[in-house]
Amino acid sequence: MNISSLFLPLLIPLFDFSADEINMGKETFVQIIIIQSIILIALVGYVFVRAIRGGFSGLVTRIVKRVKLEIILEKDRILRPQVLTMTISNIGKNEADIDAPVLVFRKIWTTRKFKLSGINGQHIYPMFIGPDKMHQLRIETATFHQYDRSIKSFYWAQIQLTDVDGRRWKSNKVKLRKSLVT
Repeated sequence: MNISSLFLPLLIPLFDFSADEINMGKETFVQIIIIQSIILIALVGYVFVRAIRGGFSGLVTRIVKRVKLEIILEKDRILRPQVLTMTISNIGKNEADIDAPVLVFRKIWTTRKFKLSGINGQHIYPMFIGPDKMHQLRIETATFHQYDRSIKSFYWAQIQLTDVDGRRWKSNKVKLRKSLVT
């Protein structure tokens, strides 16, 4: 049901008529406006209550259901790490249903993104993480270097994460090698 189709017929008398044009007393005109505004407020309240109870999915439930994730990306060596460790912690009170994380390699103006599907060729995403739970994934950089040799010249790495509702999180940036900027 479209919300605008509910409110539009109620608002037409407000904009099309004035009390002088239809030979109506000002008291009657004010009473009609009050009745229409009560109906309008009741409809807005109904839509809001239904959205909170789970009748609608989307923006309202994303605002009401707050998911707090902490994503940390660590490396095993200071420069040119061989293993990156991604840790996802659910520090909120609500559960999270996350999609596959994306590993982003960055140069100054160039980015290269890889979707991480799972462990040993087995797909483990989308994944459900309950409150106060943690997920850890070890990422070997040699796998990406074999795929594309130019990744060795990239300076930073970061994890981008989304859940099934469309919320987004980013991890800290990890320095892979020295650059002219840093």
